[in-house]
Amino acid sequence: MSISDTVIVGAGPYGLSIAAHLRAADLPFQIFGSTLESWRAFMPAGMVLKSEPFASNLWDPGRRFTLERFAEERKLPYQHSGRPLSLADFLDYAEWFRQRAVGEPNPARVQRITGGAGEFTLEFAGQSPIRARHVILATGHMPFRYVPQELAGLAEPLSFHSTRIGDVRAFSGRDVTIVGAGQSALESAALLHEAGAAVRLIARTDHIIWNPAPSAKQRSFIDTIRQPESGLGFGWRSVAVCELPQVFRRLFPAEKRHRFVAGSWGPTGAWWLRERFENRINTMLGGRIRSASPAGSRVRLVVEQPSGLSEIETDHVICGTGFKVDMDRIELLDSSLRSSIAREGAAPLLDAHFETSMAGLFIVGIASAPTFGPVMRFMFGAKHVAPVLARHLRGTGAARASPAVGPLSRAAK
Repeated sequence: MSISDTVIVGAGPYGLSIAAHLRAADLPFQIFGSTLESWRAFMPAGMVLKSEPFASNLWDPGRRFTLERFAEERKLPYQHSGRPLSLADFLDYAEWFRQRAVGEPNPARVQRITGGAGEFTLEFAGQSPIRARHVILATGHMPFRYVPQELAGLAEPLSFHSTRIGDVRAFSGRDVTIVGAGQSALESAALLHEAGAAVRLIARTDHIIWNPAPSAKQRSFIDTIRQPESGLGFGWRSVAVCELPQVFRRLFPAEKRHRFVAGSWGPTGAWWLRERFENRINTMLGGRIRSASPAGSRVRLVVEQPSGLSEIETDHVICGTGFKVDMDRIELLDSSLRSSIAREGAAPLLDAHFETSMAGLFIVGIASAPTFGPVMRFMFGAKHVAPVLARHLRGTGAARASPAVGPLSRAAK
């Protein structure tokens, strides 16, 4: 069985950024996964990123492979903010970044991780297992998709999470009910409507919150001081959350951290989406789904509104209801390994290096948000994780790349 010093599981924004830093530090690693697989496989065609272009970078230590440089090289229009970035352009950028900063990931799918304390075994379908001293889980949001209990009994294709709707053209001519008031729900509604579906949106809130549009004029020095721009929006609070995740971890006890993460940066819509949604989508605000059941090939919903109960029949329900971190949903980890990891509630207990209580096992991305703050729910957080892990692994005395570690231990430079 081959032995690797460090294995990164996942080739999304966090996995690629970490790999770029390990490669630059000449530290041996393997990265498994297809580049931005969930983005390519499940995000709807026509999607636009909510984050502004400056906050949509992947991260290499020299900042040589930014979105701005990609745009310059490809002769594409670019501006810091105020020019929405399409999913198609972002995927092209991610592939460009991967080629230059990381190398070729191994597309083999990790099926199970066993062992512990610096001696992990990773099992695959159709490939021999490997052992690793360090494992970095960068598997993204998908394991933590949240569906309300009232809708949990519906199977596809009657009900989908918004991350799984794929090609919106498949819903043309269908009646679709979307649940939620955040970006994924609102953009799904707009895309499905534009693809020819009859769309309604049900949300508990009594009004939809839209992010403010960036000013078309250059901001004054005073405005910049009063309301600085960050990767999560405007204001000093946003700057603190974006730039000080380690302070957030040290400053607050677990209960306060978790409460803040759950209650901040809630459901909102991007400024550029508003005109595509308002006066086009049938909305049932202040509505709450009380039950959902199959009705032949359709779904029957009982909805409670301030005016009383009503019934709706629809072809499909789309759950734009977000994500909830729960260690028990990380099914890659063997149950005995998973149960041995210390937790804060349902989230993993992490130290300052994103390491779990099981030495050598690191968890990054949304699962680290209860520890390091809301920035870890967004790709912008990768800029903090990648250098921390590179420094830590260098400090552990990780072996330099050698043939014994395996052919993918260091991406070809």
